[in-house]
Amino acid sequence: MKEILALAIIVSTICFTGCKRSEEAPETISDMVIGTTYNPQAKFKDSATYVFSREDPEKEGLPPEVITIVKRVRQLLQDELRTKKYNISKDNEPDYLVDYHIMAAQGLQILAARAETYDQEWLGIVGIPDEFIKGSLVIDVIEAKTLKPVWRGICNANVASVGVSEKEKEKRVRYAVQQMLNTFPPN
Repeated sequence: MKEILALAIIVSTICFTGCKRSEEAPETISDMVIGTTYNPQAKFKDSATYVFSREDPEKEGLPPEVITIVKRVRQLLQDELRTKKYNISKDNEPDYLVDYHIMAAQGLQILAARAETYDQEWLGIVGIPDEFIKGSLVIDVIEAKTLKPVWRGICNANVASVGVSEKEKEKRVRYAVQQMLNTFPPN
């Protein structure tokens, strides 16, 4: 009996964890908090079409480093939605509009020290940028016909800003997008 129970536990563990496609959290990201919400009256389809509500990043007049980040998020979002049978509309009549926003803020540590030299007191102040940036990614899904929001995902995390390869940056964006879209569509 114990052997059958142990075998059942092993098989169920393999079924539930072996089929999971999600990656491990990258080492250059920490304190990730994800929240999602949706309109309970919305009817999400098993497969649907969408368009991005914002223009091509290169047409927005953004700095080159920001364009790279926005393009990366856009492509990884498109890839993840494709796995859920949500594809870009080719007939310009989408079921949904997808919008995304990226926000980042770098912290600064202020260090102050007093020193006394030749009976004079000096105050030294130094600002040291944090090695982590507090970043947020917001994804909105809007019903195209009514223009009403039906789903929102928000990811807040600390991301390393020093010595991070492009491959690692892509890995952590992919991880964040996958984690956010785990609950999409909510049906």
